[in-house]
Amino acid sequence: MRNRLDRLYIGAQIHKRNFVESFKQDESGVSNFVATVLLILMVVLIGGAVWGFLSGYFTELFEKIKSGSTSMGTGDITTGF
Repeated sequence: MRNRLDRLYIGAQIHKRNFVESFKQDESGVSNFVATVLLILMVVLIGGAVWGFLSGYFTELFEKIKSGSTSMGTGDITTGF
């Protein structure tokens, strides 16, 4: 019984080691994974850059809207404020 358990344990260890080695050397999906990570990184960086440029514009626009009028209908017709 003990001899059989030893053989099962050794067989499992060999199977695990072979699986790990074959997984390390398998490169079939690496390029797709790398491309996906790079695309996500590019989208995040471009989004951050655009937000950096536009946040000042949106803040300035919001301040103009806030300071323009405090009630509806009191603004100038030509400028809207």
